[in-house]
Amino acid sequence: MRNNFYLFAFLTMSLFISCDNNDDNSNNQSAGNGITINSDATSLNQRLDYTNSGVISITNTSTAKGLATQSTTDLPMVQIAEINPPTDSNGRTLQANHVAVNGNYAYVAYTMMGEAYSGAIDVIDVTDPYKPKLLTSALIANTDITSLTYSNGNLIIAGAKDIDKDATLTNPAIVINMQLSSGMLTDKYTVTKLESHATTDVAANSSSYFAVTGDTGSLFKISNSTKQVTSKVAVQDLRTVAISGDKIVTLSGTKGVNIYNESTLALQKSFTTSTDVSAAKRTIDFDGTKLLVSEGYNGLGVYDINSGSKLQTIGLASAGGDNVTNAVSVNDGYAFVANGAAGLNVYKSGTSLSLVGTVGITGSSNYVKSSGDYIYVASGKGGLKIIKMEKPNATFANCSSYGVYNQGKDLILNSNEVKSYNGSTAINSIIVNSGGVLTHCGSISVQNTLILNSGGTFNMTGTLAQGKYQQSNPTELIINSNALLQIEGSVVIWGDLRLNSGAKINFIGNNSSITIYGKVTKNSGVTITGTYKDTENKLK
Repeated sequence: MRNNFYLFAFLTMSLFISCDNNDDNSNNQSAGNGITINSDATSLNQRLDYTNSGVISITNTSTAKGLATQSTTDLPMVQIAEINPPTDSNGRTLQANHVAVNGNYAYVAYTMMGEAYSGAIDVIDVTDPYKPKLLTSALIANTDITSLTYSNGNLIIAGAKDIDKDATLTNPAIVINMQLSSGMLTDKYTVTKLESHATTDVAANSSSYFAVTGDTGSLFKISNSTKQVTSKVAVQDLRTVAISGDKIVTLSGTKGVNIYNESTLALQKSFTTSTDVSAAKRTIDFDGTKLLVSEGYNGLGVYDINSGSKLQTIGLASAGGDNVTNAVSVNDGYAFVANGAAGLNVYKSGTSLSLVGTVGITGSSNYVKSSGDYIYVASGKGGLKIIKMEKPNATFANCSSYGVYNQGKDLILNSNEVKSYNGSTAINSIIVNSGGVLTHCGSISVQNTLILNSGGTFNMTGTLAQGKYQQSNPTELIINSNALLQIEGSVVIWGDLRLNSGAKINFIGNNSSITIYGKVTKNSGVTITGTYKDTENKLK
């Protein structure tokens, strides 16, 4: 039984023992040591959902009286897919709650809310940026997975296991060190058992990994080689642990931030943060010398990691209920903040964080991890959302003289008007009228319609993403008579492409590509020239 333990209700934790499991199994669907691994691509990829895929907006809600206004940003985004959560062997739907990233692989943790223990891990490949693949999935019987991290070819997994289903356990809290095989999950693992109801988070470096528990719990340092605890520090109500250089940083819901020396776990500094509600997952991340702390109903706190002084408080517009700051992730000059039912907010780094806006996605944002060009948002029973940031290729030197786009959310070129832009642009729609010439160099996303009227030209170098996937009122890219779309790079059309009589597409260079997910209408006299890859074979 679970003894009234609910997800992330963190209780006491103390000593440890370890055990090894080393059975080999390489079948498409295999079961061993309580882990059932499914590598069947056909069944796994039925969980991929493109319903809400396509260009997404960032809405700025910081206007007077709280009215939302959609405006242009320099951060174009595309939701490339959602991964629906798995069901366990009893048919119960699990909930996505954590993500770890190594290169093009994302490892997603799932758990069960309520009394039952059940968990899973997915491995997702984003090597092809617009066609993610669910490569393998493991159901882990009678075990909640609360957090995970990649380390030296292994997954370090925080969890809690049903002690009524495992006679070797006296307490539910465990840490699993799973060996990966070419990045894939296996049933080869070592378990470190801990005297607590749950391990709440893990972090790792090259020599050790670190685990925390809550309430009257502890921070543990565990050797990578022996899988044994080498140091321990008792701290109440621990929610998360993270590593910055030689610093181990923990967050307690009641005691705030503690900073330890990595080698000895000697306390170097501590400072208070907002007191948090119990039984809630929280994360931290680093932005240079700033420590960003998710503080529940109090929003996001920004602290100087050296002095402990609070630099900024970013409150929620409407805190309460499910509007709560759960997690934060920093990547490439931006901070992504998961605010539960209030959605995913984006802030730009600087002297202080400045709001870019709220990302236009459906469902709750319970956890966020950004790495490389991607943002992964865990939405509980809503599964996982994979969002790609369309970043410009910096190698287009011939575009350096062009200015940055600043013309508002809709771009309309009048007859014979010429405009050229450079960088990253996210806008609502584009219309180029007769004789107009639009040039964009870098990355551009167009959420709705893109129309080239008779004699209009759009020269794009870099990436173009346009439209939404299979909507009831489809978004369209329309090229009319004698209008020309010139492509040097990659175009992804999530909606429909309409080529009216005399329309022209010209591909430049040898590495250009076009991906069309919707319907193609091609009338008479259409001309398509140049060398290109048609990934969906829609331009035949």
